[in-house]
Amino acid sequence: MSRTVVGGERRRPILLLTIVLAMIATLLAAGVDTATAAPPDRPGVTPPGRATDATLGELTVRGSVEQIHVIHAEAGVQVDVRGPRGYRTTATTDDNGGLVLREVPPGNGYTVTVEGERDRFPVRVLSPEDHPDPRFYSAQELDPSEGYLQTRDGTLLAYQVVLPDPDVFGPGPYPVVVDYSAYRPSIDFFDGVGRRFPELGYAAIGVNMRGSACSGGAFDYFEQLQWLDGYDLVEAFAAQPWSDGVALIGKSYPGISQLFVASTQPPSLNAIVPGHVIGDFYRDVAYPGGILNFAFAGAFSVGQDERSAFPSSYDQVNERAEVDPICLANQALRGQNVSMAEGIFGNPYDGAYWQTRAPERLVGDIVVPTLIVNAWQDEQTGAGPAKLLERFPDSTPARLLGTNGDHGEYFRGDVWAEVVRFLDVYLGGQDPAQVAAYEAEDPVTILLELDRYGNAGASFGLSSFETAAGDGQRWMLGEDLLADTADDGGDSSTFTYDPPGLFDFGRGWLMPGQNEWLPPLQDRVTFTSDPLQDDLVIAGSGSVDLWIAADATDVDLEVTLTEIRPDGQEQLVQSGWLRASHRALNDQLATALRPRHLHTAAAQEPLTVAASTPVRVELFPVAHAFREGSEVRLIVDGPGGNRWRWGFDPLPGGFDVTVAHSDEHPSSLVLPVLDVPLELPPLPPCGTVSSQPCR
Repeated sequence: MSRTVVGGERRRPILLLTIVLAMIATLLAAGVDTATAAPPDRPGVTPPGRATDATLGELTVRGSVEQIHVIHAEAGVQVDVRGPRGYRTTATTDDNGGLVLREVPPGNGYTVTVEGERDRFPVRVLSPEDHPDPRFYSAQELDPSEGYLQTRDGTLLAYQVVLPDPDVFGPGPYPVVVDYSAYRPSIDFFDGVGRRFPELGYAAIGVNMRGSACSGGAFDYFEQLQWLDGYDLVEAFAAQPWSDGVALIGKSYPGISQLFVASTQPPSLNAIVPGHVIGDFYRDVAYPGGILNFAFAGAFSVGQDERSAFPSSYDQVNERAEVDPICLANQALRGQNVSMAEGIFGNPYDGAYWQTRAPERLVGDIVVPTLIVNAWQDEQTGAGPAKLLERFPDSTPARLLGTNGDHGEYFRGDVWAEVVRFLDVYLGGQDPAQVAAYEAEDPVTILLELDRYGNAGASFGLSSFETAAGDGQRWMLGEDLLADTADDGGDSSTFTYDPPGLFDFGRGWLMPGQNEWLPPLQDRVTFTSDPLQDDLVIAGSGSVDLWIAADATDVDLEVTLTEIRPDGQEQLVQSGWLRASHRALNDQLATALRPRHLHTAAAQEPLTVAASTPVRVELFPVAHAFREGSEVRLIVDGPGGNRWRWGFDPLPGGFDVTVAHSDEHPSSLVLPVLDVPLELPPLPPCGTVSSQPCR
């Protein structure tokens, strides 16, 4: 053991974080006619707010879902709100004359007074369950090219439509697929959505979330209003004469949004195909194992703040606002945006901020057919979403397509073919026999050794994902996986913890590319099996159960599973992470194969210096086929260098960490080993398997 170092949380000012993360975002990018009235009256319910036209820049005071909005007031004026049960609050409009009051109890009887205005404005604050009458949607005549649709609180969302070629697919109506995000889908689609789907006979629609691009409102990352706006857009498009069924599609941001929208159960929604999503923002991406994912989560959040601001970092939005008066007027509440970056950095522990935005808590409310696409080595959203499948109701036809690969597999090869097959089953004219046959198939499809063009080397089906391997197969360190560099006595292995810090690219803070893996650049300990006598197939989560002793009160660990191939090359399989002070488990949810850590502030527990302490590190979900003659290897070191675009903010190093593997302190690896009949092709050459590079 070397010198003692005391671990602890380090705080960086948000301004500094913003500057450096903007730098990272630049580096990563280099690698890569509308109604405005309130909803139709219903018996006993008053419309939410004053009937003025926000699109014309006139003062608008309105109720929203647990919110009150003041739009186009004078800047810096006082707003006084009085409501039922003694509710009263006072606030001031921003420089744009905007104000959003949040967490306002639903109900009638609110009165809003705006300084300088003679009138008082009666307002009704909506509840999340207060859905408009269907007439509200059918009254909206939405142009099948572009325009604005109205949500329940009067906010206008910008959209665009690309219809199929009528010479090929007839005059319609057409089945509709919707891309819904806070990027710029109302102006231009990402991933060729506006071309791919119309070529198949689907009308493609892009809708911007409130607070983004030319849509009205203020931005707050996946607040409940954004879910309910999704409900409204589904119902509004389903009511159009050119529409024949609605599905939500897309990956990443428009993939994640599908889970939130579907949980509100829009009556006209037929199916969703969410790809490359997130189940738990804290655990899956922002703080894997409790360690800040500074490079991706930080950079994305700073970037999203800039995209949803006005002027926007998207030049296309600024240019549209110069020629579209509705787009310009819709920027009025941008000063009320909630910073995503401040939310990420200001919440280093799990809690209400994260749990109110966790799709895993909502998928139990989804009732429409669902196909989740998940890539194990996804360099943006990670592999965690595979665990969502078990949280869907048994009555919901939910499916998982899991594969190796990166953040773009949704639109490639065999994965794209399965997305299209799913939509052909559930959208448009459904054939009951076809639906029954499809739903009789295994709900889980695993693709192995997907190449860079999306072609799989092998595939198999499973009846479940997380439970298919039972309690898994345990490999004891020092016995089943031999210590490659054991300490004297052979009962432990020690490495110097000294991970690459922020921007330390030369020491492997980031992988240089999605399919480029650097040689080991920091000290580590490794454990390797004898050559396998047979092929070994795994699918599911894994657990690395360690006894560690450190010359510090905290340490950040990364565990990496690899395959030492018969050709001598080492191939990346999967990784996992844990800050040791976050080791406390949720005993109700943890299993032999999947440790579930609490990650709350109250659950933090420092290490005792130099004392052996048990920790369980989650190996993120993965499927892989180890070949006969290969060796299974486990690496334990500090975080960094094993996932493109994921760069962590580790605790400072310079001390020793010992991994025990004795009878008294047994460490082990638990893998989700399956017994599946599978004909594997010859071992693919290194460099041909997407996101599983060799070194």
